[in-house]
Amino acid sequence: MARFILVRMARTALTLFGVVLLTFCLGRLTGDPIAMMLPQTATMEDYERIRASLGLNEPLPTQFIIYVANALRGDLGRSIVFNRPALDLVAERIPLTLQLGLPVLIVSTAVGIPLGVMTARQRNRPFDQLVMSLTLAGQSLPAFFIGILLILVFGVYLRWLPTFGSDTPAHLVLPTLTLLIYPLAIVVRLTRSSMLEALTTGYVRTAQAKGLSEHVVIYRHALRNALIPVVTVVGLQVATVISGSAIVETVFAWPGIGLLAVQSIGGRDYPVIQTIVLISAAAFCVVNMLVDLLYFVIDPRIQSPASR
Repeated sequence: MARFILVRMARTALTLFGVVLLTFCLGRLTGDPIAMMLPQTATMEDYERIRASLGLNEPLPTQFIIYVANALRGDLGRSIVFNRPALDLVAERIPLTLQLGLPVLIVSTAVGIPLGVMTARQRNRPFDQLVMSLTLAGQSLPAFFIGILLILVFGVYLRWLPTFGSDTPAHLVLPTLTLLIYPLAIVVRLTRSSMLEALTTGYVRTAQAKGLSEHVVIYRHALRNALIPVVTVVGLQVATVISGSAIVETVFAWPGIGLLAVQSIGGRDYPVIQTIVLISAAAFCVVNMLVDLLYFVIDPRIQSPASR
């Protein structure tokens, strides 16, 4: 187990280095941020002075070495647009993103798994067909369409809920509901398909032949073995919650990481973009490692290559 964790940590470090390198290079291909900061009447001296103050006058390899050296010390640069440390700027947006995303994660898991089990037990019945139709629509409709539709219905016509901002708990309702529909549909459909596959296996038929109750067969034998792909998807949703949802936050003007990313891309704010991508990549790597460790708990028969 210790060797498995060390190997995964080494792979995570290599992945993060690749993400930093790729983000650094692609960010510089989007254009010169100085052109968006200064007016058209600015002189070349103004451009060179600002570029030198931001360290953008150095060759790209030198800029990258300086960035990596500073990042290892916890300095991810200073925002070009906001003139603040990029890490501080992103860190203050994380609680708002979690405030929006954690309820989505909890509800999609707590509701999606039982609902998937229920539909599997009632396969091809009216309840199963209704839930599958709704989840198919939830997977197919884009988030921006659902968000705009909810704004028109509950914000414009009915005037029940606010449509933008984060001032009161009521502001959470519409963006949370918009963000919930897709992951809930994914969890329900994946749980259903995994349960249907598990219910046809030999160990489930053996448990049924022993006269065990349906509840024991479903939840102790079939569901535990069907959870592995579901845990993988839920783990990816955890990382998505941490990294933020740019589309939903932009539609509802929710001041989280996603909205900050959109604003930073529009302003060519290299340090903030690199910080957001680095934190998002780190979140995905850490959650994937935790999900792999959780596999051993769900199914002890699974072994890592290092333990074989």
